[in-house]
Amino acid sequence: MKQVVMFAAAMLLVTAVHADARTHHHVRHAATNSGVTVYDRDSPDPNVGWHTDASGMRVCSHDCDNPEIPGSGARCRDVNFMGMAMRECVTGSGW
Repeated sequence: MKQVVMFAAAMLLVTAVHADARTHHHVRHAATNSGVTVYDRDSPDPNVGWHTDASGMRVCSHDCDNPEIPGSGARCRDVNFMGMAMRECVTGSGW
């Protein structure tokens, strides 16, 4: 029972940290700003990552589910949760 309570408390903490991260202003820089890296530049390799083609459409080739791929628009940062180093990536209108 004690393990269930600890697990529930940990999940609540994760939810609170994630919700807090989403309230920050988002960064639109291509480099690092306050430890945040934004992958907003099109991939130079037409076989990997996101690109804008001649028609203006966004297309992706290979590894499209990876938020840290060029052109994904994801904002990623290193975080520490319960003593463990993790990588947090947000796409869309998050922090």
